[in-house]
Amino acid sequence: MIGVGTLFWLVLVSATGFAMFGVKYQVQALEDELARTRRAITAEEHEIRVLDAEWAYLTRPETLEGMNRRFMSLAPISTKQLHTTVADIPLRPPPPAAPPPPVPEEAAVVAVAEIPMPPAAPPSAAEGVPSGIPAPVAAERSPTQSALRVMPALLEKPTGRPQLAKAVAVKPTAPRRAKSLDDLISQIMASR
Repeated sequence: MIGVGTLFWLVLVSATGFAMFGVKYQVQALEDELARTRRAITAEEHEIRVLDAEWAYLTRPETLEGMNRRFMSLAPISTKQLHTTVADIPLRPPPPAAPPPPVPEEAAVVAVAEIPMPPAAPPSAAEGVPSGIPAPVAAERSPTQSALRVMPALLEKPTGRPQLAKAVAVKPTAPRRAKSLDDLISQIMASR
């Protein structure tokens, strides 16, 4: 019977032989790939030399002159072209009418129409409205009356002659959040 040591050395030698066989074919494959890469580099270098020669041939002065005559018809500058006066220069056409510049947000202008006061007496300070500020909407509205009931009166067009609008500069402010529906409607009415 074969000893364990002999069997071990036999397996070790055969595994080494197979590993050497695999490494040999991997090296041959890498050498073939290297040869293909060198051939491709040589072909590219030859192509570059051919393209350089074609570029040199096409950019010769005689070839460029022939192409100029054939395709573009350019001519050298004559001395007459260099002797011009200011009167020979054509005038620039007038610029097109530009639209008015946009108004920056900092200086937005809001047109405010003066609403004529009704002949009724102004509300007193006891009702919560100062007597110096005209407020036709506040005079018609009681504390229990909703803004929705007053809205049709606000949307009606005045029957009298319209007053001229005054331009008032208003700085834009961040819109504040309405706490109720009445506040929201009053903000919308104030923005109109």
